Amino acid sequence: MTEPTGPETPARRSEEPGLPADDATRHGRGLRRRRDRDETDLAPGAADTDLPGEKGTATGRGNPVAWTALLVAVVLTVWQAVYALSVERVAAPDQDLYTSVSLFVTLILGLAAAVLGLVGISQRRRPRWPALAGLAVGLNAFIVAAFSWIGGLMNTGA
Repeated sequence: MTEPTGPETPARRSEEPGLPADDATRHGRGLRRRRDRDETDLAPGAADTDLPGEKGTATGRGNPVAWTALLVAVVLTVWQAVYALSVERVAAPDQDLYTSVSLFVTLILGLAAAVLGLVGISQRRRPRWPALAGLAVGLNAFIVAAFSWIGGLMNTGA
């Protein structure tokens, strides 16, 4: 009995139809096309290393929303430090206005960092620690600023 040698036998073909000979390699029972660098693996639970792009590039790597949350949290922290160091130098009549502006900016930046952190955590991309840090700093600043604002409203009757 002789082995079939026709083109219908995968073990005897030198290349797959439609592919150049150098893109086909023997693997298992037949020929399979090599995976190109720009193809993505969309299987559920696939690691981030399967995403396209080289190390150090923004294409398919990292979690940009998480890093944005961390950046907003750092800007918020710097704003709070600048306010704490400069509030003593502001004249007494303008101090209430300066405090109001600071609370408003803190509320906006805190809410932005908290929302970006929450979105960054809910994504399945890694790293997640910048999103967690942004969420923690933003939520803390938002809650403190909200209660400070409410306390300031209650204290205006004196």
